[in-house]
Amino acid sequence: MDISITGLHIQTDPKLKDYADKKAKKLVRYHARITDLKVRLFAEKAHRSEDHDYYCEITVHVPGKILEIVDKERDVTKAIDRATDRMKKALIRHREKEISKKHKEGLAAKLFRGLTRS
Repeated sequence: MDISITGLHIQTDPKLKDYADKKAKKLVRYHARITDLKVRLFAEKAHRSEDHDYYCEITVHVPGKILEIVDKERDVTKAIDRATDRMKKALIRHREKEISKKHKEGLAAKLFRGLTRS
């Protein structure tokens, strides 16, 4: 699995990169077949205030599908936390759908074998 962390309009200090890397590595627990994981952090000046809005975009490649989550917060660590939580739910949902499809295929094959023997 390849993990890449990049930043745009934001100073990605080593602590922030380590934090994002630690959170991203935890996503492997929820889907074992992740091939590529990209975390992009970027800042955008807020419309009417001096503060910045921080975006965290997580893209995960699993066989047959690309999952992408974008989250926006006032604090960069909160954006990372929220995006990883949402990606965790998306990975669990995707894995459960795969298991359900395999289960249905197995039942159909079993029924088909039973019909051909009669």
